[in-house]
Amino acid sequence: MKKVLIANNKGGVGKTTVASQIVYTLADRGHSVIGVDLDSQRNFTGAFEGVKDLGNALDLVTRGTPIKADVNAAEIGILSGHKDLLAQNSDDLLVNVRNGLFQSRGADFCVIDAPPSFSEVVYGALLGSDYLLVPIELKRFSLDGIEGVLEAFIAAQEHNPGLELLGLLPSRFDAVKQVERDALVTVANSFERLLVPHAIRNRTAYVQAQDVGVSLAEIKTRSGREAAAEFGAFFDWFYAKVTGESDHGAQPHRHVG
Repeated sequence: MKKVLIANNKGGVGKTTVASQIVYTLADRGHSVIGVDLDSQRNFTGAFEGVKDLGNALDLVTRGTPIKADVNAAEIGILSGHKDLLAQNSDDLLVNVRNGLFQSRGADFCVIDAPPSFSEVVYGALLGSDYLLVPIELKRFSLDGIEGVLEAFIAAQEHNPGLELLGLLPSRFDAVKQVERDALVTVANSFERLLVPHAIRNRTAYVQAQDVGVSLAEIKTRSGREAAAEFGAFFDWFYAKVTGESDHGAQPHRHVG
């Protein structure tokens, strides 16, 4: 099972939107997927309706309980967030989350939505994941903020050498605003090899899909069509990175562990 962590140490950067639509698109293209909500606000949990209930993440965080699911092809299972996650601050949490994720089984992919910090819980997720994707919002762009993310990644990679940074994904990007276009150029110049060659724009369809708990394909508006095409292009890039193959023409299949 490939484990993908969506994280940043800032809120409001579109992490949950990106994470939930990755889950939906993986399932739409035939994969079994587990979503894990490590945030006490539970916005990621609320992005799904009628999916398989795998309990909540409190046992994973406080006890290191692994996810033992049997999710079918094209099916989604969600380990929900819990209001008490915010109150957890023991050093043991890092080991619990790492071990719990490492031992989890039952789907092709596990997509983890992290809270906006680099707490023990998030460091544990870094140690238990295979990939890290970092959405960034350019209107509050900060070199120091990005450098903090990279420092956390490097620290985690020392103990989890298999962890791969997929890149920095411009999110909620407003191409009309010159300040954001300039910020994108600055990021590209400063972190050329780390910048994802796609951007998630600030479209109403993303908000609508998040609010009603559906994939972008269910938003039957012009904004929905544009967002679905835009996210699909990003997803093809993402899929090639995490599997080493193109997703075009992929057929549904059973999970591999």
